[in-house]
Parts: sequence; C-alpha cells; structure tokens
Amino acid sequence: MLASDGQVSIRKMSYADEDFALLYKWLNDKKILSFIEGPSTRFTWEQIIGKYGPRARGEHYVTPCIIEFNNASIGYLQFYPLQQDEIHEYGAKLDQPQFGLDIFIGETDFWDKGIGTLALKLIIRYLFTERGVEDIYIDPQIVNVRAIKSYEKCGFNKIKVLHERELFDGEYKDTQLMRITLDEFMMLSD
Repeated sequence: MLASDGQVSIRKMSYADEDFALLYKWLNDKKILSFIEGPSTRFTWEQIIGKYGPRARGEHYVTPCIIEFNNASIGYLQFYPLQQDEIHEYGAKLDQPQFGLDIFIGETDFWDKGIGTLALKLIIRYLFTERGVEDIYIDPQIVNVRAIKSYEKCGFNKIKVLHERELFDGEYKDTQLMRITLDEFMMLSD
C-alpha cells in the first residue's frame, strides 16, 4: 500500500490477471474512453499485458497503481519521472525530481463523488513526502473541465496549453499542462 486514508487507498498494480482484467474492462468502456484514448479505441488482452505487464513488474519507468475505495478496486493512476522531452516541453527544472501523473476512475458509479480528488491528494502527498519530488505535472485534455476542476482542488495550477499533445481517436488534441510544486503543497498543508 502506497497511501491510504482509511476509505481510499492506492496500491501498486500487481502482475496478476485480476489487475489486468480491471484495466481490460476499464479501457474498453466507452464512457472511460471518452476522456482517454477515444471512444472508438479498443484494447485486446494482449495489448493490456504488453503495455502494463512490464510496468507492473517494475521493468518500466512508469509506476502503475490501482485506486481502491473500501477495498474495492475502482480506478487507475500512474506516476513517473519526467523524461527529457517532457522536461523540455514543460519548461521543467533540470536539476530537481519532476514527476508526471495520470489518473482515472474506472468504475463510473464512483464518478462525481470526490473519490478521484481524494486519491489524487493521497498520491501527491506520497510523491512529495516519500519520493522527494519537487514538482508534479498533469496534462488533461482542455475539454475535460471536470478533471481540471478536480486538479485545481488539489492545488494544481494551469501552466500552459500544449497544442496537439495527445492522440485521441486518431486526432491530436490540446492538453492543459498543470503543476503543483512542493512549496505550494506545503502551503496547502499548513
């Protein structure tokens, strides 16, 4: 368990059929895909294992996690050190640990209940206090107003629009780059 507040918990994804089945279900749900990848996207079992297997085994720089609510798996998040191209594109500091973050709630019955915001706050605290991260970045599509509002509640600030950043249903879409710094997090925690 990486982080928990009693009801909401974040654990590392396991290299197990149970966790792959969750991602297979969520990444083939049109409601979920309307915010990530695109509703016409389909993932095979082999694609899920091919992409997430190395991550779950710790063979990739991305750390995959499962979000649980009252011990039920309801979502996914991943965090990762920014790569050189992202550091350059984001204008991030070269000499400080900079991480990226992605999150979605896969069980739509749990949407609009604040659980994603709680999970995000937990992982932000973990990254700052346990991993020594200086800045955390997230980049939702600019049309995903609900996500942007949730991220702002957690202390993220809009930095800039990244044009044609994310492939979505065969077209490149703009994303809103957002960041929270360690200093901003410390002020929120006071």
